[in-house]
Amino acid sequence: MISHLYILFFFFVTIRASSYLHPVIKCPEEDSIRKCLDQYHIKGPVNFRNNTVAYNKDLNFEYNLRVIHFPVAFVHPIDVFDVQNAIKCAVKLNFPIVARSGGHSYEGYGLGDKDCSLVVDLETLNKIIIDIASQTAIVETGNKLESLYYETNRHGFAFPAGVCPYVGVGGHITGGGVGHLNRIFGLSSDNVLDAQIVLANGTIINSAKKYPELFWAIRGAGNAGYGIITTLTLRIYPIQKIATRVALLYDFDQTPLVISVMNQLGGNLHRNLTVLIRISSDAPTTVEGIYLGSANESQPYLQEFIKLSKPKSITYFENDLYSILTEGKESTKTPGFYKVKSFFIDSTGLSYEGIKYFMSFTKSIKCAVNNHVMLLNGGKVNDIRRNETAFIHRDN
Repeated sequence: MISHLYILFFFFVTIRASSYLHPVIKCPEEDSIRKCLDQYHIKGPVNFRNNTVAYNKDLNFEYNLRVIHFPVAFVHPIDVFDVQNAIKCAVKLNFPIVARSGGHSYEGYGLGDKDCSLVVDLETLNKIIIDIASQTAIVETGNKLESLYYETNRHGFAFPAGVCPYVGVGGHITGGGVGHLNRIFGLSSDNVLDAQIVLANGTIINSAKKYPELFWAIRGAGNAGYGIITTLTLRIYPIQKIATRVALLYDFDQTPLVISVMNQLGGNLHRNLTVLIRISSDAPTTVEGIYLGSANESQPYLQEFIKLSKPKSITYFENDLYSILTEGKESTKTPGFYKVKSFFIDSTGLSYEGIKYFMSFTKSIKCAVNNHVMLLNGGKVNDIRRNETAFIHRDN
């Protein structure tokens, strides 16, 4: 078992709001890609720039105005064959092609890394099939996590995935999938059992398990361009009906103590505890915990942490897991300029001096700064060998 203290740190800066400027310049070979997509009889909508209303709607789906590119077109496939034909046209005419799987991306990866990419927007591929007997879910990659959380919870199951329920499942799950329930069930990518993928040459792979190197790659690095994944088969876990969210509130100046206690106790906390520290420049520091079970069951596992960290208030909320994961998290997005950075902290943790510097930096920025610190160590993530999947951060 790997014993490193493993924390994922998210750093959010909101700068200001604005609006998009619509481009008027055509892309090279735009007429050719239009003709090719027509010849291949794409059944779903294809929105080019001259279809201003539809194109702007697709473009305005992105909300980080700091990173914006203008695709040659948005293809909305209705099945795997539409995906296949879009890829064939892009490859034939040397257009960069990128998948967008229905959720937000703070760095705008769903638009490619330059203008004139061909975007395959998978949002209409949104079926979910739950198999109670085999404890699996077949999930099309246009779904958001919220839909997956709803369907699994409705059938008495859970799946470990992200803090924001409005992230698209495709990039999130195959890129690792850090978030809730990782310590008890592992990363999202650890629970990928199979996948349907369309490769760059247009070949449809209906079972990624038959291609060991490809299957290894999509579990942790699957958003790196190995193909467009249209369906994921996932392992899901039966849970009891009641879950508990714990909220511990602290003064901002208590943050060094909170992180110090987390460094000390984090690896030994019960695996059934998700722990997330929220640090903001204009709000109390909060430790949020999620426990699969009742509040009474969770309390003994938090006693020592509460004793040492000395919160100003303690609150327990009981509900079903879906409500716990989505309560207070809106699906609407405010367009603006954002910068988000994530990094991993190893067994040494942040030094006291580092924490103080970080707090000073957070308070000195004139715009809104929010930080999320997610505890991952001391659980299932550490039980899996580093080379077992493509997720490279497991032993950091």
